[in-house]
Amino acid sequence: MHFDELLKTLGELGHYQRTRLFLICLVSIVCAFHAMNMVFVGANPKKKCQVPYVNNVTLDHWASFLRRADEDACEIYNPDEVYNSVSNGSYTFQELSSGETNASFSKVSCSNWEFSREVYGDTIVTQFYLVCDSAWLRSTSKTLYFFGRLLGAVVFGQLSDIFGRRPMFFAGLLMLLIVGCVAAASPSMFVFIPFYILQGAAQTGLFLVAYTMCTELVGPSYRVLAGFLIQGFYSIGYMALSGVAYLIYDWRYIEVAITLPVVLFAAYLCILPESIRWLLSKGREEEAKEIIKKVAETNKVPITEDMLEDLRSPSEKQKEAVDDRKYTFVDLFRPFRMLILSLNVWFNWLVNAMVYYGLALGTDNLGGDPYINFMIAGAVEIPAYIMCVLCLNRVGRKKPLTITMIFGGVSCIASAFVPSDLVALKVTLAMLGKFGITASYAIIYLMAAEVFPTVVRNIGMGISSMSARIGGMLAPQILDLGAVWGPLPLLLFGVLSAVAGSLALLLPETNGRPLPQTIEDVTHPEKLKHRDDMTLDIRLNEKEKQNI
Repeated sequence: MHFDELLKTLGELGHYQRTRLFLICLVSIVCAFHAMNMVFVGANPKKKCQVPYVNNVTLDHWASFLRRADEDACEIYNPDEVYNSVSNGSYTFQELSSGETNASFSKVSCSNWEFSREVYGDTIVTQFYLVCDSAWLRSTSKTLYFFGRLLGAVVFGQLSDIFGRRPMFFAGLLMLLIVGCVAAASPSMFVFIPFYILQGAAQTGLFLVAYTMCTELVGPSYRVLAGFLIQGFYSIGYMALSGVAYLIYDWRYIEVAITLPVVLFAAYLCILPESIRWLLSKGREEEAKEIIKKVAETNKVPITEDMLEDLRSPSEKQKEAVDDRKYTFVDLFRPFRMLILSLNVWFNWLVNAMVYYGLALGTDNLGGDPYINFMIAGAVEIPAYIMCVLCLNRVGRKKPLTITMIFGGVSCIASAFVPSDLVALKVTLAMLGKFGITASYAIIYLMAAEVFPTVVRNIGMGISSMSARIGGMLAPQILDLGAVWGPLPLLLFGVLSAVAGSLALLLPETNGRPLPQTIEDVTHPEKLKHRDDMTLDIRLNEKEKQNI
């Protein structure tokens, strides 16, 4: 009996699967901690240039005048020149402060700063002085973190296919524990950045392996539901991080607090088995059968030896029947219709990731309490995922993708032009944008798996993932454009989101249609007939609902 058929007997979401699905989903909370920690670890508090103390001069007047040289607190008036002009009677501080004189002084660069502790405690900005000439290190560290995520996606994806899901799952946990602790103890940015890159690689690799384990654990009817569930737990971690950062207040202890819980997952060594689907794909049927027997025992379902025969998928034979030749990424660029589809999908992935992480990392720029803003940004993701689960099979993929992206884009554009004193309205519009982009990100992930033909699906999805990482790398740099013009980041996010959403109208609708097998299926879609059971199914049948 084929494994998917056997799962219908065992229960596609029985007690065994529910328990382990929940346990794996808990890991995504820690992944969210590490994905978003730079919002608080790299927070940029208000600052003042530290001025030298001078005898017989009122400190407030002295410091206030010197700091007037630069609103960004990167330079002050030359203290020696100012002191000499006051001490020899050329000017008084009252005259200098009132601006009634034509006095002109040279400026000198600040070397030390006083940072406000009203909102944030110690951060890498305050500890390593990532301001003024060194401010680029702050955004660069975020960009390099996303470069680490790109490496993690590629490396862990390949190694999990070679060595298995379980070994790479625990390798990701161990790597995250080590690099997280080293990053927390970093004495300088030149030590912190390399380990922060590795932290990004470990976080992304671990989450992708956990995501794969979730979807391979359940039956086909629940595969997409499992994917949305682990993303929902990710959102819970997203929200919880704001509470952790608020209570701890110091970047080193925040790093330690979000890293040490990884130790608890060592208990999974005795609980989580290898993926049955991976074992079958590698011909290790005896090991797979032992796990299947445990599943049957836990789910209290009797099985016979006959049921355990012919478990392997016939997909390799099907692929040979479809086409004998090898396909490469070049096939995604030909013919022209395939090229347009590929570029459209990749552009949507890039924009979705860019806007998603841009809004997540930029919550402290909206005004109001950054901890509450960040928590709301995580909370809006959960109804976005619920909406996707309820709507995608009813109304299709293309229209919801277009609507959510344009809705998110318009919300961002509107938020960009709201005056900074209307904090509640500005935050509300930005969070509506976050809701829209979260939903569209989930939809394009599903849709991309359905529009690429089987012969190049893995290649197409791999480039899609790389496009998303590039979008994430660009997000911190776009946020820095706020120094040029405050509304510019939100305006760019909004325009790009609306453009990508409009281009999504050119993508084919995949709901209720068979998955394309060859390039010809994409270039001549009229040959594909509607069939409800071919696209990824999100629906729960009534019988299985009662078992949840």
